[in-house]
Amino acid sequence: MAERLKLHAIVIPFPYQGHINPTINLALKLASKGLEVTFVHLEFVHHTLSKSHHEKTTDEVDLFSEEYWESMLLDFPALVDEFVGKIIQSNPCLVHFLVADTLYSWPATIAEKYNLVNVSFRTETALVFSLIYHSDFSDKMVISHVKVRMN
Repeated sequence: MAERLKLHAIVIPFPYQGHINPTINLALKLASKGLEVTFVHLEFVHHTLSKSHHEKTTDEVDLFSEEYWESMLLDFPALVDEFVGKIIQSNPCLVHFLVADTLYSWPATIAEKYNLVNVSFRTETALVFSLIYHSDFSDKMVISHVKVRMN
């Protein structure tokens, strides 16, 4: 009997609770179906969410600061790239794929580099999805219409 290939999801959420919670739910669902799951998460965001019911401390990172976002845009993609490479090397028998929040654009580059499937995961609510789906953005995108007469 042929041996089944084991799938491995490398899951990368956007670091806000409204994005992390749906991504955790997806990761748990994938794991319940027998897939291996690696959840890529920032340690300080984990501690911030874990302490959400406790008093604030002075060593917390401001998730809205310019320094934080500069680090997220410049440093985080390179760290994830290195991490993904190590995961693939550590177990080449698994079939790896990325599942990343749609707000990130760089996972597609990492997936291409390692020849992985990249799944873009939208974490919006049903209301936001419905508003986007049913709205006609094409009318709003036209700023002005100028007719040009050709002789």
